[in-house]
Amino acid sequence: MKTNYFILLLSIIAISCNNQQRVEGDEKKISVNKKSKKFEETPESTYINNQISRLEFQVEAFKIGSEKVANPDLKKYLHDEIDNLKELLSQTKSLAITNNYEIKPISKELQDNLYKLVIGDVKGFDNVFILYYKDFLSKSLDDIAVHKFDDLSVNQLKDKYGNLLYNHKLYFDVQK
Repeated sequence: MKTNYFILLLSIIAISCNNQQRVEGDEKKISVNKKSKKFEETPESTYINNQISRLEFQVEAFKIGSEKVANPDLKKYLHDEIDNLKELLSQTKSLAITNNYEIKPISKELQDNLYKLVIGDVKGFDNVFILYYKDFLSKSLDDIAVHKFDDLSVNQLKDKYGNLLYNHKLYFDVQK
């Protein structure tokens, strides 16, 4: 009987030692994987992430606006522009993936603005949307103007996005 307990005790110790080795091996694999997925923060990657965040905000804001605004011309404009924004968002994400930039989620500030649009009352929504979007355009255009990059592909997307924002600014400047 004592021999059975002794064998049982030895087998438990052997199993626990074997499990510890597996866990340690898994931790080493995990740390190697974390190192390989580590992204280097560069001015280009920061800018591209900001652009992705702004584009995601615009796509969602235009979806909300196209459902809630009362002005039929504004509603049509928002609906028509969503495809352009989605295309530019796709191109920007592709550039980020190609250059191995980490893609971060939409910024907290823009999430808060989206939330405000979602809970906004339908009555008078047009004016609220236009005010929020004009403020967004102003900040975004200022941010684009101060950045210059050596990477031609980043500059091309930056310029394309700047042109899109400028066209939006022209449209929204004539809105009430």
